[in-house]
Amino acid sequence: MAIGISQPTTFILGYTRFQRNYLWDVLLPDIGVEDLFGLVGFGIGQFVQKISFGDYSIDSENSMRYGAYEAHFAGLFTVKDVEITFLKTMPDVVSAYFQGWKELMLAKNGLYNVKEKYQKSIYVRFLDSTGLAVGRYKLTGCFPKNFPTYSLDYKDENITTVTVTFAVDKLEYEIL
Repeated sequence: MAIGISQPTTFILGYTRFQRNYLWDVLLPDIGVEDLFGLVGFGIGQFVQKISFGDYSIDSENSMRYGAYEAHFAGLFTVKDVEITFLKTMPDVVSAYFQGWKELMLAKNGLYNVKEKYQKSIYVRFLDSTGLAVGRYKLTGCFPKNFPTYSLDYKDENITTVTVTFAVDKLEYEIL
């Protein structure tokens, strides 16, 4: 029998701070595009409106026979794709940024470059109410799987957004 202290939930909750869905930022990599007037990485990250990502998942567990029983154990750990939604600016630095990233992926002869040339790290930081970073995910080996596409409509007066999906090789979390 385990010995524990029982307290009402409100006791712990009274001393807990919670993360808010709007207190975060994204740090994108510099991709070496000279004609963006310095709006690479950090600057493009300022146009991020939404990000969707997750920690490692086990999509399917493995099993083996253990006498007359079946035993389960962890399978392949995978990282889901990351989706980032950007505001489109005029002049269009977001599309220019991803055109530069595409040029890192493809050589002039039309063949793919080595992955070390185009896979980059993206950081997602969680912020407290004062704007101080308190935790950070490092998404390693990222590259865009799709590039900006548009759905334009004369009846829609909202700011144009584009969503880009990224492949990710590795994910690490760090408390700051």
